[in-house]
Amino acid sequence: MRTTLAADSPSLLRQLNTTVVLEVIRKSGPISRPQLAREAGLSNPTVAHVVDQLLALGYVLETEASSDEIPRRRGPKAKLLTFHATLGYVLGIDAGADNSVVKLADLSGAVVAQGRAEHPRSARASDVLAAIRSTVADVLERGGVAASALHAISVGTPGVVDPLTGTISLAPQIEGWEGLNLAAELSDLAPCRIVVDNECHLALLAEQWRGGAGDAENVLLVQLGVGIGGAVLIDGKLFRGSTGAAGEIAYMQIGGDNEDVPPEGSVGAFEWFAGGRAYRRHGMAAASEPEGHVLLELAHGDPSAIDARIVFAAAAQGDPVAAGITTTLLGRLGRGVATIAATFNPELILVGGGIADAGEAVLGPIRDGVSRFTPHPTTIRLSTLGSDATALGAVRRAMEIADELSFSFITEPMKEVLPA
Repeated sequence: MRTTLAADSPSLLRQLNTTVVLEVIRKSGPISRPQLAREAGLSNPTVAHVVDQLLALGYVLETEASSDEIPRRRGPKAKLLTFHATLGYVLGIDAGADNSVVKLADLSGAVVAQGRAEHPRSARASDVLAAIRSTVADVLERGGVAASALHAISVGTPGVVDPLTGTISLAPQIEGWEGLNLAAELSDLAPCRIVVDNECHLALLAEQWRGGAGDAENVLLVQLGVGIGGAVLIDGKLFRGSTGAAGEIAYMQIGGDNEDVPPEGSVGAFEWFAGGRAYRRHGMAAASEPEGHVLLELAHGDPSAIDARIVFAAAAQGDPVAAGITTTLLGRLGRGVATIAATFNPELILVGGGIADAGEAVLGPIRDGVSRFTPHPTTIRLSTLGSDATALGAVRRAMEIADELSFSFITEPMKEVLPA
């Protein structure tokens, strides 16, 4: 027998109406009161009462409409309602292995200032935390926003964030990062709530919000950078798994023939054999041989400077050694993505991260692998957000937290009613 939920108190009904009205103003504003009533499905008197409350609270603004917005007519000038987006601000932070990105946005998600700080090649936790603090201070100053005006902060990080304790695990990319409670470590940034999530989870939220996911309901995001990460959208909702570890595709057992296994406790097999460090490892080895002279030249004579970007650049110049490296590693990548696609059957696979900057050189082998090893066709394309994905997803998550704390007017529980 089905159960239904009913709002049977006038107080709760007022709260529901307030939530609906504010949501319509945020989505459709600038909007007139009559149009607001139509879109909200409420009576004009109800809308007038709610709007007056929202105006008194400062959550919405009312201004006279220009002739461009509403045609001239007799009588008083029409007024339009807009959400007061600068009533507060949020921060989205990407605490990556190679750099930190900070975006300051108003409550509508419009970015008003941003900054980026590069990390040392072998970043330690202290390096990353210092970079975050200095970049946040710089971004707030340039945006003209005090820390006290922040409603929420969201941070994206490599690894798994325990949903109960908030501690990070499986994050070998940053020395000393595992075991940190990042929200507690950064509590001095501002007197507001701080939430921490996996970087790929946030990147997929951004793709759903402003990126290439669009209206797709079942999406796989593969992030190719220093490591390999993933995130999954099922029926339009981010799937986190029982302990927040869904998408840790770096640990799939997709390996390489006749290669050393990953050092114990370092990284997963798939990441070791097909991630960014694999390009560096193979590139450095090739550069030590006479045939690897192109790689060495692009690295300005320093083998330790070779990374995936240099390997792809050499391959694009027609260097057979670099081309051999990319063919081998991208073949592994294609098989790995095909394994996930065969299990999950997504309608869309998005590929992002620094290695994805190589474009079709990366997408082609993934398409080949998926078409060869899976029975169902899948659309595969590049992320449209690039290196901004995680920070934008963090902005989106911070907006959700700010909404929960500031704009949720439903304080009474709905009463469960069982039909007779």
